[in-house]
Amino acid sequence: MASNATKIFASDGAPQGSHSGKALFILFIVFQLIGLSGSILMLVTACVSKRIHRHWSWMSFVFSWIISCVSYSFLAGASIDWQPEFPLCLTQAALIYTVPTLTASTSLALIIQVLISIRACYTILNAGTTSNNNGLKLHRLWTFLMISLPYLLATALFTISLVIGLRDRATVVRRPGNYYCDMLHKLPRDLSAIIVTVIMGICLCLGITLCVILSRNWSALSRDAHAPLTSVLRVLCFSAVSLVAVALALLFYFSPHASNGPGLSISLSPIPVAAVLIFGSQTDLVRAWHTGIQACFHSLRSGFKTLFNSTASFEDGSERQHRSQLGRPRCGPLCIGSHHLCNHSHSSQDTMISSETFALA
Repeated sequence: MASNATKIFASDGAPQGSHSGKALFILFIVFQLIGLSGSILMLVTACVSKRIHRHWSWMSFVFSWIISCVSYSFLAGASIDWQPEFPLCLTQAALIYTVPTLTASTSLALIIQVLISIRACYTILNAGTTSNNNGLKLHRLWTFLMISLPYLLATALFTISLVIGLRDRATVVRRPGNYYCDMLHKLPRDLSAIIVTVIMGICLCLGITLCVILSRNWSALSRDAHAPLTSVLRVLCFSAVSLVAVALALLFYFSPHASNGPGLSISLSPIPVAAVLIFGSQTDLVRAWHTGIQACFHSLRSGFKTLFNSTASFEDGSERQHRSQLGRPRCGPLCIGSHHLCNHSHSSQDTMISSETFALA
């Protein structure tokens, strides 16, 4: 009999209703939600703050991880054995086979952009010349292609998966204990796996090229304030993490027990968290968050202070009004609210008392 661990990774999902399956499912969802919240925070901060400048390829990279985390989080809060409705299950299944290609393509675009920036800095340092108009036009063309092609490719894969699911509704399922909906049809899965493998192979080659350029020109590039060395190191670090995760995913994918199991899902789930930790720890982003937290703290403190002062002023005014009402002589409840009549009656009473006192004397 196989061990419990073998049973977990041998099935299409975690064993239905088991404690280990539920724990792994919760861990998977937590990774996705952390990546989602962190990616949204990074993107909003970069768009709002005037002191943070990011290339469009970086924006596209972060946005692709937002789409990925949302796609894998469709079943958050549901039980591991819950069967969603067909429209929800079809949408998630189509996205599941789309987002790996999307995130891999935007990662490739980011590596290409960093490589172009490093080569431009290296060329300027050696030749002492800047880019001409033709170079700027070529750079804009590359930028447009790097931003548009990943989403065009993802749209094509999403359409293929959607058409397959609509034609054969029985192929769209959530397997017992699985973390998301997928398809029994092999075409979307195989197509996505092949494309991601090819793209990550290209990323590996470009990463090696970046390392060679940095090792040969480190002394010159480190003296250049415009060289994005920090960004290069972060991109290389994330590429290494992604390659390890993809290698583990391929290992589980081609395992003799099952092609889709918890091993595949758990091995890929920390990648968005790694993206947030690597790219979200940049100095300008951390400084912007620190400034925002301080501004929020000061605003809350000022608001509470204003509220306290207003409450204190209201209480003082009420107390003074109460004291003034208590200090009025011989005022009954009928005198309140009619100050003119009240004063006139008291004056008449005082005059009568004075006359009686004079007569007695």
